Amino acid sequence: MESALERWYALHDARAQQMEAIYARLGRSSAQFWDRRARFYHRSTRERGVRDPFFLRIRQELEPTLTVLDVGAGTGRFALAAAPLVQTVYAVEPNAAMLGYLRQEAAERAVNNIVTIQSTWEAAPAELQADIVLCSHVLYPIREVVPFVEKLRAAARRTCYIYMRATHLDEFTAPVWRHFHGRELARSPAYIHLLDVLFEMGIYANVEIVRTPLSLRYPSLDEAVDELLEQLLLPDDEATRRELHAFLEGWLVPDGGELAVPGKEVVSAIVWFPGTSNPDS
Repeated sequence: MESALERWYALHDARAQQMEAIYARLGRSSAQFWDRRARFYHRSTRERGVRDPFFLRIRQELEPTLTVLDVGAGTGRFALAAAPLVQTVYAVEPNAAMLGYLRQEAAERAVNNIVTIQSTWEAAPAELQADIVLCSHVLYPIREVVPFVEKLRAAARRTCYIYMRATHLDEFTAPVWRHFHGRELARSPAYIHLLDVLFEMGIYANVEIVRTPLSLRYPSLDEAVDELLEQLLLPDDEATRRELHAFLEGWLVPDGGELAVPGKEVVSAIVWFPGTSNPDS
């Protein structure tokens, strides 16, 4: 019988192989993905942190004397939301462009209790700990999920929180992907696969299913073309731009002065469990 970890590997590997083959044809690297998408990610998430169900769940546990560790902090939506409520936030993020937006936003808000660490989680200092550990939408491309989660758990003095989708964002952009690539995009692991792995690890996690509005929105058709060229791994040439522009013109939905990808909500799961130094673990 296939184990939960073997299922995770199979999902991860099928997607990774498909993506890397496309990157190779484009002459680009997956390592540069967030360099190219940091601006859009920052714009689409910067105002949503304090209202997100993930943060609202975590906020119940935050106190002025506590510390928070945000693993894969991105441009800082949850680090910035937590900072006014706690002593210190440690934000671990490997991408320099993403961290640049986080630091810029912290400076503009006069937030001075965020310590940024440019590193992958795997390479981050082993002694790094906090009372509360957050890991939001990070695990999808992580093959070695067990040591990754073990390190998260070891870093948490109180509670470790993980946020993962049940509804992949790829499902919403699938019509465009099929149009240009001629086949389906392999799906990443979802929260249910993480739960199976946690169970095999002997971690019996709490789970809350939440729904958030779909945030794939663009100020203009030209910006939608720029963003989706990268997100959908398309060649940046004039012919592809014209074809994508024509497709999106008939597919995107006008909404509140912006253009939105069709779809109403994203279903995700908040998964949490005690850290290894927590007496309740």
